[in-house]
Amino acid sequence: MALPTDANVDFLVCDAVRQNAEGKLDLAGYFPTAEVRLDPAAKLPVALNLTFVVVLKDGDGAFRPTVRIADPLGKELHAFEVPEFTKLPGQAYVMMMPVERIPIAHSGAYAISFEISGQVYRRNVRIFQ
Repeated sequence: MALPTDANVDFLVCDAVRQNAEGKLDLAGYFPTAEVRLDPAAKLPVALNLTFVVVLKDGDGAFRPTVRIADPLGKELHAFEVPEFTKLPGQAYVMMMPVERIPIAHSGAYAISFEISGQVYRRNVRIFQ
């Protein structure tokens, strides 16, 4: 088993995603800069639905990741396990993770992390008004 290297992990943030019959991903509401701007008139806290797409380009083995979302103050908002999957060598593996009702009480950098066999892969998503 070889864990994916952080440099070979792509992370996308969007409103929704689906995989079509040809294996392509149809992204809706893609945030290319990992910044989510809320309606300035919205009163915090709000509940936000996002989908995270993680592409593992290297590594191989059977993995069961744990995903965590923390707010800018470090409070854990969501934690869940992804069902076990097998990543084959030489082939990318795509994880699509829709998360509903993320409680947004503060503007700032929300930490999205996933852990595979003790290795933590962390990305920040700036959510602001």
